[in-house]
Amino acid sequence: MGQSTMKKGIIFTLLGATCWGLSGVLGEYLLNISKINPVWIIANRLFFSGIAMVAILLIKDKKNLVRVFSNKIDILKLLNFSFFGLLICQGTFFLTIKYTNAGMATVIQYIGPVIIMLYYCVIGRRWPLPREVIAIVVSLFGTVLIATHFDFSKLNISTLGLFWGLLSAFGLASYNIFSISLTTKYGVMPIMAWGLLFSGIVVYFLTGSYYIPDNFKFIDFICMSGVVLIGTIMSFSLYLEGVRLIGAVTGSIIGCFEPIAAIIFSFLLLGTTFGTIDLIGAAFILSAVIVLSKR
Repeated sequence: MGQSTMKKGIIFTLLGATCWGLSGVLGEYLLNISKINPVWIIANRLFFSGIAMVAILLIKDKKNLVRVFSNKIDILKLLNFSFFGLLICQGTFFLTIKYTNAGMATVIQYIGPVIIMLYYCVIGRRWPLPREVIAIVVSLFGTVLIATHFDFSKLNISTLGLFWGLLSAFGLASYNIFSISLTTKYGVMPIMAWGLLFSGIVVYFLTGSYYIPDNFKFIDFICMSGVVLIGTIMSFSLYLEGVRLIGAVTGSIIGCFEPIAAIIFSFLLLGTTFGTIDLIGAAFILSAVIVLSKR
């Protein structure tokens, strides 16, 4: 891999994680201030993001959009990516929050990079590279610092919470791994569009989320639009393009920049203050990015 490709991949992945961070803050407003049902948010997020992306590509690049359906094996891979990657990761993350808390959910989900590393070690019949191990340990430690401030009284977790959390980590690993062969062959945008639409249709109609919540204000509409446009379409497109360039292991660890972005946007948009522990955690996560970028 060339140095320019590596840098480009890191930038795309960081931008994707930054968009996720903003999306998390907008979602926090919708959940905690506007008190909107998390199932409604995730269903509408996936559904309308999918519709928007498919509509854009039908106008701009229809031929490439439908190309994936000419190969039966790739159709199965796409369904695998949609339901065992995107849907599991997005849906179970909110269920983990429901049965534990946001800090615990974030910590458990970042077991995903470990799963990815182990997967590639098994299929490649190799031991983890030293820098992979160091980066994973450092990024997980930084994430734990930011999410919990080492207040382990918040880490009391139910069996159900642990189950959904591990499933969320599996989803994070899955959509990183399953996306690479498809995005390399067909491009990021068509795969992302169909993945969002397929998973969105299922969760949107199965959960009956085709309604407007009570007291849904204009600011809620703005936040929801941001979640769809910036936090979903832009974030996943940028992130998966980065993963395509630098690989799932490196990409998923750099994705740990998300908590840093969330802290910054929380401060700027919601006035949330953050302390020394948050900055130390951010420094650990950034150091993991630096370790991975070295060759």
